[in-house]
Amino acid sequence: MAKNLLGTSTINLRTLLANGKRYEVPAYQRDYSWTAEHWEDLWMDIEEVERSSKQHYMGALVLQEEKADNFRVIDGQQRLATLSLLVVAALHSLRALIAAGVDPKENETRCKLLRDAFLGSQHPVTLKTSPKLTLNQSNRRFYEGTILDLRTPPSVSALTPVEKPLWQAMQYFCERLGERFVAKKDGAGLANFIYETVATQLLFIQVTVEDEAGAYTVFETLNARGLELTASDLLKNYLLSVVHPTGDSQLRAAQQQWQIVADRIPAKVIPDFLRHYVNSRRDLVRKERVYRALREEVHEPQAVFELLHELDTASLVSEALEDDTHLLWDEVPEARETVRHLNLYRAEQFRPLIFAVWRKLPRPDLAKVLRYCDVITFRYTVIGQRNPNKLEITYNKVANAVENSTLVSATAVKEALSPIYVSDDEFRESFARVAMPAGSVRTKLIRFILCGLEKQEHNVDIDFEATPATIEHILPENPTPEWSQAFPNDVHERYFSRLGNYLLLEAKLNAREATNKPLEQKTPIYQQSQYPTTKQFSAVEWTPQSIEGRQAHMAKLATAIWRL
Repeated sequence: MAKNLLGTSTINLRTLLANGKRYEVPAYQRDYSWTAEHWEDLWMDIEEVERSSKQHYMGALVLQEEKADNFRVIDGQQRLATLSLLVVAALHSLRALIAAGVDPKENETRCKLLRDAFLGSQHPVTLKTSPKLTLNQSNRRFYEGTILDLRTPPSVSALTPVEKPLWQAMQYFCERLGERFVAKKDGAGLANFIYETVATQLLFIQVTVEDEAGAYTVFETLNARGLELTASDLLKNYLLSVVHPTGDSQLRAAQQQWQIVADRIPAKVIPDFLRHYVNSRRDLVRKERVYRALREEVHEPQAVFELLHELDTASLVSEALEDDTHLLWDEVPEARETVRHLNLYRAEQFRPLIFAVWRKLPRPDLAKVLRYCDVITFRYTVIGQRNPNKLEITYNKVANAVENSTLVSATAVKEALSPIYVSDDEFRESFARVAMPAGSVRTKLIRFILCGLEKQEHNVDIDFEATPATIEHILPENPTPEWSQAFPNDVHERYFSRLGNYLLLEAKLNAREATNKPLEQKTPIYQQSQYPTTKQFSAVEWTPQSIEGRQAHMAKLATAIWRL
């Protein structure tokens, strides 16, 4: 942790780049990676600034001061690079005006002043620009040798994957500026757009830290206040900064290992993935403390590679937990169905335990533990709808016990999970009362439950994802007047979404015939169904008591299905 923050201030681009200040993106940071989506968002933000005359917040810029007026960019390089490319596009646009004979003298002066203010001054002999912003090793050659020199590459189509995003970003802004200013032959308006709007109305929170470890403190502080930094990039940069002094080959190896993890785990869920990994090995750590916890454990290059190796394995397991068809389950084919169920439940709290079991227990035990997690989640969360905090705490404790070899078998894990296993009586009571509105993902979950009940009662195995069945509401969503006596409005709202009011029914029967009809007209339609429970459905009347009675029967069946 840094001793203190050297400075926190609100700053605009003009002030940021003034008075000879220079910024360097460390060699180990990622390449320029913004795409059209990001450029368009930035352009729309700038246009909104113009319309409203209000300043726009660009986020936090985290810097490490190396010496007077020389800074390393810890977070914010994508934004700084993009704004620099916007200025380069402005120079190209002014040159287009000069070539067209539009105020050549004035526009040449504007080119020089904008270059000196935002990009860097040109050497009087070589005419090379000494850049205010130095990009990482991969981007630097093309940025300084082609982009800043306002040159066109010999073959745009032959640009490398590293070079292409820089060129495309600059071209994007050339097109926007061309439409706004070149077409109107307005060099003064273009210069004003860059110098006044872009350079003064776009604001950063500049945070200067003593060392890169301080960036983590900044990240935690800003996130706690609702300001978002690229957390996974900060962690990656910290790990690579530890490896960097050992040489380029080691740095490349670490970058490659990180990229393997990043390719498997979407950027937006990397923080959750890292939390699950950390909680599989140590006492429970909350999300906002994960980066500090990892940083405290890793100080030497060897430790970085050990961590990256473990993250590699954990990311493979995490990827497989998202996909029951993943090749990893070829080792544990009996786990596929439970993985499919856990994805249906959208459950995640169990993942630290699975990471630990994967590392420590035999593969057959992994399938058993996944089954335990399946049943526990269904009882505790899906039906019981209980607070998830106890789940997370218990899974963490059991994962740690597996990691420390205190628990060495699936049977021992099952016993340790007993505090979060809802008893039969409690589950039966919860199931008998639960309401579950159909719609979006809930429809699939309801179909899953009804298919499970169908198999338990009639020994008919129906795949809940493959079956074309719709969810039929015996009491309709929009009831005809015949229903109002038993179900006035307030009662209808309470019973319409109860599980006891649902049947599986073919779409053609549901859409064309069942719909909102009275019960006596629905029953003959149900008898045409291929689903045994629906086909055998019979009721003289349908009342709240009928729904409660049917759901109590379903609860008994469910207790026998979802049981350890």
